[in-house]
Amino acid sequence: MKNKNELVVGFIGLGNMGLPMAENIIRAGYPLIVWNRTIQRTKSLVNMGAQVATSPSELTRRSSIIFTMLPGPHEVREVVLGKKDGLSPVIDSIEANKILIDMTTNLPDISRIIEKEIHRKGGEMLDAPVSGSVKPATDGTLTILVGGKKDVLDKIKPLLLTMGKNILHIGPIGSACTMKLVLNMHLATVMASFAESLAFGFKSGLEPTKTLEVINNSIMKTYISEMKGLKVINHDWSTAFSLNLMSKDLELVEETANMVRAPIPITNIIKQIYDSCISNGKGEMDFSIVATKFEKMNDNIHL
Repeated sequence: MKNKNELVVGFIGLGNMGLPMAENIIRAGYPLIVWNRTIQRTKSLVNMGAQVATSPSELTRRSSIIFTMLPGPHEVREVVLGKKDGLSPVIDSIEANKILIDMTTNLPDISRIIEKEIHRKGGEMLDAPVSGSVKPATDGTLTILVGGKKDVLDKIKPLLLTMGKNILHIGPIGSACTMKLVLNMHLATVMASFAESLAFGFKSGLEPTKTLEVINNSIMKTYISEMKGLKVINHDWSTAFSLNLMSKDLELVEETANMVRAPIPITNIIKQIYDSCISNGKGEMDFSIVATKFEKMNDNIHL
């Protein structure tokens, strides 16, 4: 990879995750160009020295490596391949020696479709979704899952290390997207199971803090019990990963499972519980708020 001062990086998508990730790139000394639908989201980066492009196509023309961190598959297709009037997409300016790295939680098939178009224009692509929420994105300690050619990953690994501490090559294009869906499928299941167990223990006469203490001192300790346990007991639903985003990711799991004909009966049930919370107006709160559903089913107990 070129010297960082010679390498211009483009970053598209400055949401709750994308903004701190882009900030870490510019802090590491890389020249940065950004594009976001909501221009106000670029302000902190401009103050740090970033430039703002007028379109995804212009950003791509001026960059060697282009990151996308968008809400989902629809937005990635629109921004990269172009489906909306008036939006000049990434693909218009892709050429040899340009690399697209899509960090969105995306459908594996969409990644493969986009890669074919990128290759047709002479560029390269990796799918590189992340594991972690806003705090590790801010701290630069994300786990980054990468699908695509290993030699392409090796070229841009120093850049990925500005955003994450673990860079894991999963396999061919699309495989990292699949792995991210596996992780979020498991995360959703563990969260719901933990909440159900906590509510059952309380209904049976156990003090929730004691139940949590025992879980965290047993082989059943998980990220959920350690990081979300006390927040659930205290009804702290401050958002690290929203219920809406979790439901969206479970929809991607369902769509992929249908394509490969994989039965996912537990996930199907759990998604209904999450969606029930969303229908009660809780979609923007942390996904751990699913615990209130189990409280309600247990005669409106309050842990």
